[in-house]
Amino acid sequence: MLGEAGNYLRAWDGYCHLQARDQTQSNMNRYHLRVSGLMALLAIPLLLAAQRTYSFGLGGGTSYYYGDLTEGLNPKLLRPAGTLSASVYLMPTLSLRLGLSHGSLGAADSLASDPTRQKRNLHFRSPLTEGSAVFVWHVFRDRRFGRSFLKKPHLSPYLFGGVAIFRFRPEAQYEGQWHALQPLGTEGQNIPGSALLPYSLTQMSLPFGLGVEMRFAPQLGLRAEVGYRHTFTDYLDDVSTEYPETEALAATGMSMAALLSNRSEGIFPAGTKRGNPGAKDSYFFLTTGLVFYVSPFQR
Repeated sequence: MLGEAGNYLRAWDGYCHLQARDQTQSNMNRYHLRVSGLMALLAIPLLLAAQRTYSFGLGGGTSYYYGDLTEGLNPKLLRPAGTLSASVYLMPTLSLRLGLSHGSLGAADSLASDPTRQKRNLHFRSPLTEGSAVFVWHVFRDRRFGRSFLKKPHLSPYLFGGVAIFRFRPEAQYEGQWHALQPLGTEGQNIPGSALLPYSLTQMSLPFGLGVEMRFAPQLGLRAEVGYRHTFTDYLDDVSTEYPETEALAATGMSMAALLSNRSEGIFPAGTKRGNPGAKDSYFFLTTGLVFYVSPFQR
């Protein structure tokens, strides 16, 4: 009886051992399968990238502000700007472009033809630096996509759209000196109990526009582009809502805030409309420059 029990226990132990070994082997197989699958997924972008063509751009042009201190288009508001870009071509008619642009914005009521705007007498200037990521749709198909730019169309119109992050810093001049406006809270942001909060100097925009590339050498071309930026702020110019109480503004300890908030010499009292909060500010880039095409291999 004891011998039979011992045989049974040894058989059960052997069975459990085989099951554990099979389970371990199964787990190892699943582990190797997962690792292999992960490596394959990681390799796909590398394999695709090896088939891609790339380009780099360098250009210059102008930036332009549109907001509460403009009326229509005014060439006097054009400011110099520059841009750098790097593109990877994902499909024969689609590329992804990363860009870095720098320019400046500015406007003044003194340039307006409307007497009411002239009496408001506000102005500003601001540097602007933007980083963007946009998809570019090329109208004409690249017939040798992924191999070379040698057969790329010599004339290639395109449309683009994406997202951008930009940094700005509006300033105004008083008695020959320029003062940063956002820290002053010129619309009462620093007044205790104010419903307005200080606005951020880092904002998001949605860039979109059109352009054309003209290839005049195997790996060199010319690009011309106009791009509009839809922003989500009304404070590119530090002007948006109403005039605050001058005394309350001066009581914040920033005397310059009161001086730069209302420059109408008392024509517009507190509570009067200073800007239009229902319309966000925007800006443009109009640039031209060189494009350098880079292919992983030539055929």
